[in-house]
Amino acid sequence: MKKTLLLQAQYNEFANTNMFATFKKCPKEVLYKDCGLHYGSIMQTAEHILCGDIGIVLGHFGAFASKKLENIEEIFASVTSEHKLQSTIYEDMVAFEALRNKVDSKIIALIESIEDFESIATLSFPNVEFQKSRGFFILALLNHATHHRGQIAGALDMLKIENDFNGMLGM
Repeated sequence: MKKTLLLQAQYNEFANTNMFATFKKCPKEVLYKDCGLHYGSIMQTAEHILCGDIGIVLGHFGAFASKKLENIEEIFASVTSEHKLQSTIYEDMVAFEALRNKVDSKIIALIESIEDFESIATLSFPNVEFQKSRGFFILALLNHATHHRGQIAGALDMLKIENDFNGMLGM
């Protein structure tokens, strides 16, 4: 399970790096404009992915690491109580990308640090609770990012902005 999770986490890092390279070629107003995605804009969708990775992957599953992840508090401080990025990060593409890069590295370090992926964990959201193996949850959460990057790619396609950042075979 660890090898599979590491591959998926490394792929997410690769895809996120390429996604931000695409963003750098786009006018900022296009990225931040509501384009009808579930979370509104392309950047709001990228924010949702990042805040989920921080709050759930690093926050909830970080408890299962064999050693504490270094400098994790500064990452947690970047998210508001409403599960949004601090506005200074959200509005600054350089800061947004830098945080995304840090989180991707921490997720890989977390997976490398976890020894037990088979124990059952509980993940609760308002009105729903799930119980699955730790490994299943982490895989599902990493796949969640792929789903939303696909939405972002579709939005970019509709805007006629060339993009190709989702291919695992290209790593």
